[in-house]
Amino acid sequence: MRKTLNTTTALVASLHLAFPHAAFAQQDDATAAQIREVCAEIGAEDCAATLGISVEEVQAVLDAGPQGEGAANANAAAEAQAAEEAAAAAEAEAAAEQQAQAEAAAAEEAQAAEEAAAAEAEAAAEQQAQAEAAAAEEAQAAEEAAAAEAEAAAEQQAQAQADAAAAAEAQAAEEAAAAEAEAEAETAETAPSADDDAARVAEGLAEDAETDAGTEAQAEAGTETEAESETAEVENPEMAPENQMTDSERAALEGGGAAEVAATDDDAAPAEEIANQTVTDETARSSTEDFDSAIDRDAAAAEGEAEVAVEDDDDGLSTLQKALIAGAGVLAVGALLNNNRQVVASSQDRVVVEGQDGGLELIKDDTAILQRPGTDVSTERFDDGSTRTTVTREDGTRIVTIRDSDLRVLRRTRIDPDGTRTVLLDDTAEVQAVDVTRLQQPATETTGMTEDDLRRALANEGAFDRGYSLSQVRNIAEVRNQVPAISLDNITFETGSAAIQPEQADELTALGRFIRERIEENPREIFMVEGHTDAVGNAAYNLALSDRRAESVALALTEYFDVPPENLVVQGYGERFLKVPTLEAERANRRATLRRITPLLQVARAN
Repeated sequence: MRKTLNTTTALVASLHLAFPHAAFAQQDDATAAQIREVCAEIGAEDCAATLGISVEEVQAVLDAGPQGEGAANANAAAEAQAAEEAAAAAEAEAAAEQQAQAEAAAAEEAQAAEEAAAAEAEAAAEQQAQAEAAAAEEAQAAEEAAAAEAEAAAEQQAQAQADAAAAAEAQAAEEAAAAEAEAEAETAETAPSADDDAARVAEGLAEDAETDAGTEAQAEAGTETEAESETAEVENPEMAPENQMTDSERAALEGGGAAEVAATDDDAAPAEEIANQTVTDETARSSTEDFDSAIDRDAAAAEGEAEVAVEDDDDGLSTLQKALIAGAGVLAVGALLNNNRQVVASSQDRVVVEGQDGGLELIKDDTAILQRPGTDVSTERFDDGSTRTTVTREDGTRIVTIRDSDLRVLRRTRIDPDGTRTVLLDDTAEVQAVDVTRLQQPATETTGMTEDDLRRALANEGAFDRGYSLSQVRNIAEVRNQVPAISLDNITFETGSAAIQPEQADELTALGRFIRERIEENPREIFMVEGHTDAVGNAAYNLALSDRRAESVALALTEYFDVPPENLVVQGYGERFLKVPTLEAERANRRATLRRITPLLQVARAN
């Protein structure tokens, strides 16, 4: 027994040394079983004293047995696992917090970068805006400087024009005074009739060329003259003084009573028949061709022709009528007509005369555009100098034109084959005077219009409280400016030429179609084609050339688009109404415009 006790005590002591009390409850199953066995033998109190733990702990181990130890071990394992999980959670939480801090820092950096970029962009935009503002200020300053320079140039040019006009007016007045003195001296020796221009011609009428060679030489010379005339005086151009009123303009402003001429009386017997011809393709001029004869403005060159003309003028015809209607030749430059008008430019188709006041007037045969291939043309002259020209077409339609002794159109009538009469123009009725200050504001000249815009502009009837004669429309700018002018921008002319190129005529398609449709709707429609030149060259020459250009446009409308020529009126204005205000050669000024003047004419209002 004692031996056993000693052995047990020794065992307990050895176990005490091997397993401290803190690890008593945490030993593996084998060791725990040995401890329980020893403690069971020596008692709980001795075991507790030996191991240095409380009796309750020893007793709890002895009571729990092997299962209690397992539970304790399980609890310990669970606690360890929980500790590990807690540590892992803490570590994860720390990592998450660290990541959140990193993300927050990155977000702050991104926001800072974005704000910096925005600030940089704003600064760049502000810098660009400042640069643009500076550029705009510079551009505006340059524009203002250019405008000031242009204004100064325009003022200088206007002054130059005014000086040139004053010089031209002074020269014209001096020449007119000399011509008047010469005419008075001639009148003292002879007393010519006022109705017969031939007796007052200073240099006469030139004969037609007798041979083909002569005609070709004249045509060649004419081409050279026209090519040179519009460029001959670039350094010192002659400007037609716009403020100088011509006799026709003064008469148009003043109005007057009804024109009574013998040619308007169907029963009156003509004094003679001036001309009777059938127009052929060879004798009719096309819009693509220039005129055969040159526009002569050199009195010295015409001196020899004048002598021949005087000798041959024995048939009692008016010199002017013989030259322009009968085609007897070119009226000599320098010739004096009635009312002391002097010829300053002349061709077979047109004459420009200068009145005592220095104003230039154009005299021509207005029936020329009616004389198309296949027509028969006859002209009768009456005792008072008036004429009646009848143009008969192949279908029997007749166009009858009545003119006074100066070839001014007084009436134009179309007579259809069935006898229907349509009065197109009538200046035989009494006309009122014109007060230009009471007229409507001028309509603007239109360019670059669409076909619809063109139709609206030309179809505008306006609201006019009175009608005007054709002479008033032709001679008073304020009257005709009450209706729109269509600028034919695509129709321009070479220097000294009145010919239209075929490709240019194609540009008139919309206009030609509209005019033809309007005339089909209203046979009394009248359109006026106006011709213009630039300011280079002689003013008298330019006046005749501009009228030729207007005639070419009218011919193109007839040739290409079947516009009835009797519904067209042509009028040249030379260099008086420049589109581009310059004394230099300017193609834009060598142009034509068109107006629908029907609303202005008193004959249209009467019908």
